[in-house]
Amino acid sequence: MKVIPVRDYWGELLKSRESAYLGLIHRIPPRLWRPLQDVQNILKAVDQRQLYPHPSTFHVTVKGLGYQDAELEVARHELLMEKLRNIISEFKPFQLNVRGLGVFPTCIYARIEDPMDQFRLLNKRISEELKGEVEQSEYDGDAYIPHVTLATFNDSDVDKLLRKISEPELRDFDFGICGVYEIEAVEANFLLALGPYETQDRAFTYVRSFQLG
Repeated sequence: MKVIPVRDYWGELLKSRESAYLGLIHRIPPRLWRPLQDVQNILKAVDQRQLYPHPSTFHVTVKGLGYQDAELEVARHELLMEKLRNIISEFKPFQLNVRGLGVFPTCIYARIEDPMDQFRLLNKRISEELKGEVEQSEYDGDAYIPHVTLATFNDSDVDKLLRKISEPELRDFDFGICGVYEIEAVEANFLLALGPYETQDRAFTYVRSFQLG
């Protein structure tokens, strides 16, 4: 696997300094922060060079909606919010289990077990029904993988970390279960999210909540 450190896509992230990036997320409840942080601390002991998110930013990305035009009309924005509300309300609340670790070219993540495949179905539904109105990504639809980022690669030398997460006690680590009752629309500032630890909790600005069911 070819590792992609932050510096390789930093130019793309700079867009969030000028235009708000709108996304749908499910925030991980605080009662699961400690086990997620415990694993982060194990990873930090192996390699402190990588970027480890603040627990207040722990989330599952449901669907990236795209960079918003600064002159976005209020009426058009509200129409998009209403369409999202209608789609999300058709999905019933469900439970997920956070269990085990995985790796993308950009990060190490905690896996999401979603037995009813609700996150992927929701992502796919929004992608298809709002095509042309929201961002389309190669990682949407059938390629979508729900996850919680624990470490973003800041350096491409990650062999020690990959060996560590392959150990059985981490590979199958059970972080816990939580319910999903709402999806939140947020404006994301990626420079804050990947910046100093003490500023990361300002990375997501609340926009709207959408109740399931």
